[in-house]
Amino acid sequence: MTGEQYRRFAEVRARMKAYCESLHEHHGWLADAQAALRKAAGYPDTLVETPIVYNTALDEITQDSDPVFIIVADNPGIQEQKACNRRYLVGQSGKLAVSWFRRHLAMDFRKAAIIINKTPVHTPKTAELRLLPRYAAGHERELAALMLETQQTMARFAYEMVEAGPWWLWVSGIGELGPRGIFRPWAETLTQLCESGSPELQERILLFRHFSMNQFSIAYRQAGGLAAASPQDAMHLLLRIGAANRRSILGF
Repeated sequence: MTGEQYRRFAEVRARMKAYCESLHEHHGWLADAQAALRKAAGYPDTLVETPIVYNTALDEITQDSDPVFIIVADNPGIQEQKACNRRYLVGQSGKLAVSWFRRHLAMDFRKAAIIINKTPVHTPKTAELRLLPRYAAGHERELAALMLETQQTMARFAYEMVEAGPWWLWVSGIGELGPRGIFRPWAETLTQLCESGSPELQERILLFRHFSMNQFSIAYRQAGGLAAASPQDAMHLLLRIGAANRRSILGF
């Protein structure tokens, strides 16, 4: 990164970290709701170690780092919220991403990607964000407000990070960005911000299917991607797929 790029990135990172710490401080009831959900869903471990997860891997990024993508995943799962991790995409989805980047782009995923989320609120599975209000025990309205606020705020952070440097914004997961999707507030906020941004910045917004369950790899192959293709050809196809998804879902 140039000095100015790193300065701008570090400023956004500091605000993101402070925001997550503030959420953790002011929503002490959230861990109980998450634990109750996990118990009702039959998870063997109901202990919630980190209700609001800031990706501590962000703290390891320095001016010498050379990222290519800012990847926006959904929300922290079981592995991400463990105190020994507190990092994003460290479960099975992350392992699939690491393998795909190495095989197709000849890149080290952990070095090539800055990873953030659409919300820092933990649930074991993303779809369970819809169930969490059932277990909020009197905090239902507060939880609804929290989910809206966190998505809008994280979308602004994502946009500001793209503004800070020449990176591509890789939005992982398209199924919940639609009108009735869990992450529609995130999508709407990002779209509003991009409408006032430059055409060049808009072109750096890319949407893809999840890495989980090989959804991304399957879609890539269906679009003509081959394991034997050069990293340059893989990147070209990647940009074409991501832009087509962006136009279809976000409308620009």
